[in-house]
Amino acid sequence: MPSAASPALELPVGDRLVRISNPERVYFPALGLTKLDLAQYYLSVGDGIVNALRERPCMMHRFPKGLDGEKVHQKRLPAEPPIGLRR
Repeated sequence: MPSAASPALELPVGDRLVRISNPERVYFPALGLTKLDLAQYYLSVGDGIVNALRERPCMMHRFPKGLDGEKVHQKRLPAEPPIGLRR
C-alpha cells in the first residue's frame, strides 16, 4: 500500500515563498533523493541556471509518480502561471 503524502512546505526563493507539495516523495530511488532534495539543489545552482536559460525557450519533463513512472512533456504554461513568470 502506498504511503501517505507528506505535508507540503514552503521554501523562501528570493522575495517569494514557493510551495513544495509532497517534499518527501522519492524522485531518485537509486540515491534515495527526494523532491525536497531536488528543490534544494536547484536553489543552490539557481543563479547559474537562470543566467544560462534566460530568454531561451524551455520544455519541462515531469515525472508525477517519480522516475519509475510515466514521463510528461510540458511545453505550455499552466492556465494560472506562477507570479512573475513571463511568456
